[in-house]
Amino acid sequence: MADNGRTNSQPESVKNSKGANMANEKKQISILLVEDDPGDQKLIKTAILCRDHELGLNIASSGESALAYLAKTKTEPEQHSRPNLILLDLNMPGMGGKEFLRKIKVDDDFCSIPVVVVTTSDSETDIQECYALHAAGYIQKSAMPDEFSQVLEKLTRYWFSVSAILQE
Repeated sequence: MADNGRTNSQPESVKNSKGANMANEKKQISILLVEDDPGDQKLIKTAILCRDHELGLNIASSGESALAYLAKTKTEPEQHSRPNLILLDLNMPGMGGKEFLRKIKVDDDFCSIPVVVVTTSDSETDIQECYALHAAGYIQKSAMPDEFSQVLEKLTRYWFSVSAILQE
């Protein structure tokens, strides 16, 4: 697992920079991507960066580092923006996606953040468990990168153009 020189408690930050003066015209969105695979991180990052929103993307390579990031949104909000949406892989070493989902959905500070599971699992049990844990959506990763990219672009359009998300 490549971590690009960062520890698990320091997620990578990526900003969409389509123009300095466009921030005032665009809805500002913060996403936390919890994904251990660098290839999937890159694919998801590329697919969700869009022209219609000022996007802050923080990448955590484990459930533990994602929880640490969320804790910092309370103690250091100027440096760590609270996500409007979490994209969550299920199958990660250490704390898996379901355990992460279970922990944040019982936390009063984070239970309102929508979490969309993005995983290779097509198990009916996984799907049912994730929705029982209050996942906002469940997307199966496609083996075809172009198809997966199109699904992620639709996800981005839905969450940032159609759906109302909390701005805190």
